[in-house]
Amino acid sequence: MKRKIYPAVAAFCLLFGIIMQTSAHRAPEEKTVTNHSKSPKLCVLKLDDVVAGNGGQVVPERWQRVADYLEGKKIKSSMGIIGASLIDDNPAYFKWITDRAARGYIEFWNHGYRFRSDNDPIGEFEGEYDEQIRALHLTDSLAKAKLGLNLTVWGPHWSASNEHTDLALSKTPQIRMTFGYPPITVHYKGYVFPRSVDIEYPTHNPDFETFKKAYETRKPTFDFFFLQGHPNSWDELRWEIFTKIIDFLEAEGVRFVTPSELYDFLFGGKEPVL
Repeated sequence: MKRKIYPAVAAFCLLFGIIMQTSAHRAPEEKTVTNHSKSPKLCVLKLDDVVAGNGGQVVPERWQRVADYLEGKKIKSSMGIIGASLIDDNPAYFKWITDRAARGYIEFWNHGYRFRSDNDPIGEFEGEYDEQIRALHLTDSLAKAKLGLNLTVWGPHWSASNEHTDLALSKTPQIRMTFGYPPITVHYKGYVFPRSVDIEYPTHNPDFETFKKAYETRKPTFDFFFLQGHPNSWDELRWEIFTKIIDFLEAEGVRFVTPSELYDFLFGGKEPVL
């Protein structure tokens, strides 16, 4: 898909194309913010593992807390739905998702289909093609049927990827962007979002000082990035660290956007509504 390259971004595009030769498809004129001193960095909050609650809860209490907090601050984010959570007839859970999607602060995305356990030897997207295409299509079809949502972004749940992921994604054309996987593509023509900064060290454990060091080291090299977190793992101490990270990024002037807003900015020239 050929697009016009604007002079202001041509030099960056050449460098970016060299860097990303081993990554997935990207438009050659991908936009970037080039004036670091004046333009805000754009951040996508990637929050994993949305599921229904138990014991009368619509969603787990920690998911309710993070959604209320971010919406209350008018911070945009994205949340990955595990497809199997949509199987049972659960109108309250479905409404919890659709109400938030409609308000525009949270974008929901395809986080694979099955719940993985410690007994599973490999992740859902480390196996054969048939399992992978089934997982993508099941979550997609359930989201459309139960939620009326078209999930255009994907990221694997507790899984890496392999060569079959590339082909499976190419057969799921509604997915136009992925979080980090697969690192090399031949068939998939969407955008693999490669720029992340960790907030959890190790996974599930937010660590402010380690995050800050990583962010300060890398921030001169990027204008947009994503942060991955697992809200249902955050006890009170971890929650306080997460909110401290958000406060820090706000003080830095970082602007939070949804994945689709970032994609439309990079490839369509459409400025995010900030």
